[in-house]
Amino acid sequence: MVRLTRVLGVIAAVALGGVAAAPPAFAGGSVQPWPITITIRTVPSLPGIRFVFDGTPVVTGPRGSASVTEQHNFSAHILTLADTKLSAAGRRYTFVRWAGQRDPDQAFRPTVQGLPMRADYTVTASFAVMCPVSPRLAQQDGAVLAANRVAQINLRNNLGQPAMLSPSGTTWLPCAWPVYRSSLLSSTDLQYSVQNMLVSGSNTVHVGVERFTPSRTPNPRLTGYFYALTITAHDALFGSAVGSYALLTMPDGTVRRVPLGSRHVATVSNLPQGNYQVQIKARGASVPAQTFRLSKDQTANLAAVTRGDIAVVGGALLAGLVGIPLLSRTRRRRIFAFLRHPARSRRRAATGEAG
Repeated sequence: MVRLTRVLGVIAAVALGGVAAAPPAFAGGSVQPWPITITIRTVPSLPGIRFVFDGTPVVTGPRGSASVTEQHNFSAHILTLADTKLSAAGRRYTFVRWAGQRDPDQAFRPTVQGLPMRADYTVTASFAVMCPVSPRLAQQDGAVLAANRVAQINLRNNLGQPAMLSPSGTTWLPCAWPVYRSSLLSSTDLQYSVQNMLVSGSNTVHVGVERFTPSRTPNPRLTGYFYALTITAHDALFGSAVGSYALLTMPDGTVRRVPLGSRHVATVSNLPQGNYQVQIKARGASVPAQTFRLSKDQTANLAAVTRGDIAVVGGALLAGLVGIPLLSRTRRRRIFAFLRHPARSRRRAATGEAG
């Protein structure tokens, strides 16, 4: 009866702890402990990672794993990751989480407690991987884009995580991240899309079009789009060029003074795509400002109303008003109707309606 009770107790312990590594052995009428192995692995596989199991150092081998074997027991054991951060082979590694540690509340702590030694199982420590990235900045025509013109570069990876990339020098970006799925950990490479590259307050890239993978492309080429703007103004009545200088409001709100020269025209090159406003100053003329979006090489040709235009139009109106009383009653009625409703009068004329 005593032997049967001991055997049943062992079976119950095995059922609670999992499948045992080996069946119990009997010697002298008593149940003998059997060896239990806990496998410790890293994701990604990293050799030389130091752990401490119940005060005893454990180091992963060439395949990024190690093991601890003890006789079956009912004690609670402690496993600590000693290397939570490290650098190796041009990469930086930072501990993220465990898998197989039994207690979900301890998944993100470097030390896990209460580990059983009743059946074989595996505990996994996962790391985020950081890679160095140094971008090469260019314009769409292949010309180098000076890094000091770029205020910031914002990215987003395929896990939805945002990141910032320095326009110059080296930025360490997460290039692999542990993914926990179905109680297992795996490492996935991260791909980034460029969300914006700000120059003078304007985004010079097409959002999400340019992509790169840091683990394979440490020097990605990022392309910004820049265009030329030609500025001029013309007399609204006679068509001749006018204007002494232009005030160009940039996307960030700063204002540039652009001399128009003797030909009353100027071209500003290497402007980032974006929204602009142009005002032209011309002596003796009124020039309404023009607002537009620069998305290709284009010309802003503003209409100017000069004093000469006002004099000519005013004289024509005066002559017309003086001559109206000399016209027949029907023609006067048509003229006044046109002045009140020009669009309606043109439709009537086109269809041949009587006035």
